[in-house]
Amino acid sequence: MGVLLIGAVIGGLAFAAEDTGSDFGTSGLIKTPNARMAEDSTLRATIAFDEVANLHNLTFQALPKVQATFRYTIFNPRGVEASTDDLRDRSYEVKAQVLGESRLLPQVAVGARDILGTGAWEAEYVAASKRWENFDFTLGIGWGRLGSRASFSNPLRVLGGRFEERPDRLEVSGPQAGTSRGASFFKGEASFFGGVALKIPDTNLTFLAEYESDRYVRETNLGTLENPSAFNFALSWHPFPSTSLRLSWLRGNTFGLALSSQIEAKRASPRKYSRSNSSVDLDETTGLPEGYNPSSWYDRMLFESERGGVDLRRSDLRKGQKKASLVIENRSYNLTADALNHVMTMSEIYSPRHVTSLDLLIQENGQVGPTINYSLNKGQNVEDGRSELRSRIKILAPRELTKVSNRTDYGYPKLGLGIDLAAKVQLMDPDDPLRKQIFAKLTAKAELSEHVNIFVRYEQDLFNDFTTERNASSALPQVKTLVNNYLVNGASGLEQLYIEDKRSLGSSVHSWVYAGILETMYGGVGGELLFSPYMQRWALGFGLNGVKQRGFERDFQFRDYETISAFVSGFYASPFYDVDFALHVGRYLAGDKGYTFEARRSFDNGFSIGGFFTRTNVSAQEFGEGSFDKGLFFRIPFDGFLPGNTRSSYSTVLRPLERDGGRRLENFGGALWFDRRSFRYDVLDRNISRMVPR
Repeated sequence: MGVLLIGAVIGGLAFAAEDTGSDFGTSGLIKTPNARMAEDSTLRATIAFDEVANLHNLTFQALPKVQATFRYTIFNPRGVEASTDDLRDRSYEVKAQVLGESRLLPQVAVGARDILGTGAWEAEYVAASKRWENFDFTLGIGWGRLGSRASFSNPLRVLGGRFEERPDRLEVSGPQAGTSRGASFFKGEASFFGGVALKIPDTNLTFLAEYESDRYVRETNLGTLENPSAFNFALSWHPFPSTSLRLSWLRGNTFGLALSSQIEAKRASPRKYSRSNSSVDLDETTGLPEGYNPSSWYDRMLFESERGGVDLRRSDLRKGQKKASLVIENRSYNLTADALNHVMTMSEIYSPRHVTSLDLLIQENGQVGPTINYSLNKGQNVEDGRSELRSRIKILAPRELTKVSNRTDYGYPKLGLGIDLAAKVQLMDPDDPLRKQIFAKLTAKAELSEHVNIFVRYEQDLFNDFTTERNASSALPQVKTLVNNYLVNGASGLEQLYIEDKRSLGSSVHSWVYAGILETMYGGVGGELLFSPYMQRWALGFGLNGVKQRGFERDFQFRDYETISAFVSGFYASPFYDVDFALHVGRYLAGDKGYTFEARRSFDNGFSIGGFFTRTNVSAQEFGEGSFDKGLFFRIPFDGFLPGNTRSSYSTVLRPLERDGGRRLENFGGALWFDRRSFRYDVLDRNISRMVPR
C-alpha cells in the first residue's frame, strides 16, 4: 500500500535515476536500501543528521557486486529531554548483488545491517530495483528492524522452523558486543518496504520518497520518538557529480540533512612528464653539477634521470657491448612504470649509438626488484610503432649487477631534514566521536649507505584534546589501551629514533632489521624475512620483535613491561580485482597467541583500502568491549592532488576500539610484502603500456 501511494504522488514526474547513498551510507533511498551498486572501487563518506541519530558512514564498493559500510552512530544527538538513549554505536553493513537488471527483471540485492556489534540497527533485507523510463522503483522485504512495521510471518519458515523466531539481539551480540549476529539473520517476522527516486529534468535535483518498514521500537521505548510515520520524503541536490546534499522530511514530524561525497579509488593516475631543459642545452653558466662530463653518456643519463625523479646508481657497459645494464631507483613516481618510462625515454636520446638494448635493474630501499629488458628503437615514430614498442619490453627475474663500469657517488653519509604539520585523530570513541592533535613533525634521515639508514622523528604539540578520562582497565597486559597516556603526558616528544638495514639476500629473499625507538609506545629490536619467488603470486614471511614499553613522556625512559612477538606470514596476490590477502600466525604483544587475517584492495595509482580481524586464545570476556580486534586500513596517495610527481601518501588504521588483545607493533612486521607491491611482477606486467617511451 505504501509503495503504491508513493508512486501515485510522484507519478507525473520523470527523470533518469542515479546511484545515491542513503542516510546509512549504502546505496539506497533515504532510510531504506535499494538494490543498486556504486561504480566499482567507489569510496563514499556520508554524514546524516536527524533527531533519532547522527550517522557517520564510510562505504566502499569493495567488488563490482559487493558493498561494505562502516558506521558510527550517535543516538539522540539533540538530547531529547524525555529520552534515556545515550548509546554511541559502531557497526558494519554488507550488501551483495545477486541478480543484474534486464529488460524484464529487476536488479536484486541482499544485505545485512549491523552484522557485528550491539545490534542496535540489526536488520536484513532483500531489495529489488527496476528502472522504467525515467523512474527507479524499489520494493523490498526486511527482517529485524526492517521487519517491525505491518509485519507478517517469515516466508523463510518453509525452509525450517528455525526462521520463525528471532533471538533477542543482546543474547546474540553477547555482553561485550562485537561478535557476529549470524544466529539471528533473516529470522523472525518480516515486512515490506519500498520507494522511488527521480531526477527532475534539466536540473541537479533528485526527488525521493519511501515507505519505511522500521517502526523504531527501540527509540520509542527510550522516549526519543512517539508514533513515527512510515513515510519519508527528500530533495537531493548534486552540485558536483561526486557530491550530494539532501534535505529530508522524516517520519512526518522532523527535518533531516545528509551530506555525501565520493571518489573512484581505482581511477588511473595521469602521467606527469617532467619539464626541464635538456642537458644538451646546458653549460657551466646554466648550472651543471660539479664533475659533470658532457661527453659521457652515463653522466648525461644520470643528470636527466635525477632531474626526472629517478636515481641512476650504477651501470655496466663495456667496449663493444650492445647491451647496457643500469641499476635505477624510483624516488618520485607514484607508479613504477612511469619511472621506467622516463629512463627508457632518456636512453633513446643519450645511450651510445651502438647500444641496442637495456637491462633496467630495479632497486628500492636497498632491495632488488625485477629486471626490465628494453630493446631500443631509436628513430622510429613512436605514435606509429607503439604496439611494436610494447613487444620490446620484457620483465625478467631480479638480479644483482656483478660487473660495474660506472658508479654514482652519492656522498654517503647523506642527511635529509623535514618539517611539516601533521595530525592524529581518534574516531568513534564511545565518549567522543572525534579527538585530535595537531603537531609540528620534525624529521631527519641519515643515509649511511644504500642499505643502512637512521630515522628520527620528533613531534611538537600545537593543539591537543586527547584525554585519559576513559577507563583503560584491561584483563590483559595494557599493551595498547594506555596509548592516551602517551598522547597526553607525551604530547610533545620523540616518536622514533631507529637504525635499519634493508637488503636482498638473493633474487627471492629480502630482509629488514631494525633497532631503536620504533613507535609511540615501544622501543626494541626486530626483523623480517620475506621469501617472494619471481613471477609467483604467493610469498612467505617471518618476523620477530623484542620490545620494551616506553615511558609516558616519550623520552628515553622505559617502563617495566617487555615482551617478544613473532609471526609466520603467508601472502597471496589474487588475480581478481587487485585484492591481496595475508595471514599472520604467532604471538602478540600481550602474550596471547592466534592469527590475523587481512585483505586489501590496492590499486596501481597507490590507493589502498582493506580490513582485518584477529582471533587469539583470549576470550571475549578477557578481551573486553568489542570481543576481538578488527579494523580498516587506508592508504591515500598525494600524487593525484599535487602538480608534480610524488610517492608521498597518508596511511592510517581505523579501529572501533583500542584494546589489548591481538595487537602487534604498528608498521613493523608483515610490511615488506605490501611495501614491495609497486614493483611486483604482476603490477609491472599490467602496466607495460605505460613504460613505452613517448
